[in-house]
Amino acid sequence: MKYTQAKDIMTRTVHTVEADRSLQELSDFFIEYNVTGAPVVDEAGALIGVVSVTDLTQHLGGGGNGTSTHVHTAYHDELAADYAQEEVEALRITETTTATVRDVMTPEIYDVNPHTSIQQVADVMLRSSIRRLFVTRDGQVEGVITSTDMLKVIREL
Repeated sequence: MKYTQAKDIMTRTVHTVEADRSLQELSDFFIEYNVTGAPVVDEAGALIGVVSVTDLTQHLGGGGNGTSTHVHTAYHDELAADYAQEEVEALRITETTTATVRDVMTPEIYDVNPHTSIQQVADVMLRSSIRRLFVTRDGQVEGVITSTDMLKVIREL
């Protein structure tokens, strides 16, 4: 197959997370869908940011108050290869935290439209040093392209 546009390589099933979810719900979301990042949407489903395991661990690692729970073993098994041990260990959810996804997400969004060329997708990812970008139409997420998707394109050359 000849890949020429974002729509040719994007993953169409994209699990989004709502901005008002708790950090415990976010942690459970990452485990349930076996993902390390997700688009954040508002009540209307519009894309407003992105959140990753790194965002979560940085937030929790900097503000522990001694009431944290143990790290879920799925994080060790699924994420240890991609993240430093201290990031995985920092993935602790405090019982008393009131923070939400909105508090830890990155509001800067990298997106392209379905007809963006593969070369332009690669340029955005390289220039911005990102691992995933979203394919959107009218502010709604239609797909996601990850660095793994781009490697599949390279493999097919």
